[in-house]
Amino acid sequence: MSSSSSKNLLIFTTVSSILATTMGFIGPFYVVYVAELSKGMEKLGLAFSIMILVQSATTYFAGHYSDKLGRKIFLFITAYTDAAILFFYTLISDTYELYILQALLGVTNGIVGTVGTSLLGDLTVRAKRGRMVGKYNAIVSLSSAIGLFFSGYLVKSYGIKPLFYLASIVVALSTVFLFFMEEEEKQAES
Repeated sequence: MSSSSSKNLLIFTTVSSILATTMGFIGPFYVVYVAELSKGMEKLGLAFSIMILVQSATTYFAGHYSDKLGRKIFLFITAYTDAAILFFYTLISDTYELYILQALLGVTNGIVGTVGTSLLGDLTVRAKRGRMVGKYNAIVSLSSAIGLFFSGYLVKSYGIKPLFYLASIVVALSTVFLFFMEEEEKQAES
């Protein structure tokens, strides 16, 4: 594994860990908040199904275009879009607005899931890929658990909306680390 790939993997792990911790802060309360906004259990189910359907439709295109354009640009776009979406959750009041945000979140989730997995493949060597991906997932999951652990205390102290604001800011600022990630040039496939 090249030193560039090691550095990039460390940066990607750091950014993913920051995002996991931040999303852990709002994680369980996101569902509660969406339930309140949806104004009915049947609408809550629809809101989440919209997100998953759009996510599934997005994954192929995310993978296809990230092969052509690179992975890094998609990480920036999704982070800024997610930051805006988190902010807009605090401003909406109608169910149709919730559906729109859920659809947008489905797009970004589809992109991040596919591009993140592809990037991990790019940054790891085949002989050690399982161990390296396992280490990455363990660190990111631990970060998420830390965020979830503190979430209840944060909501009790500050309320749900301020956590959405905090998450929005942290998600946008986490992209600073991505500027230090060097994307390797795509080689033509034979």
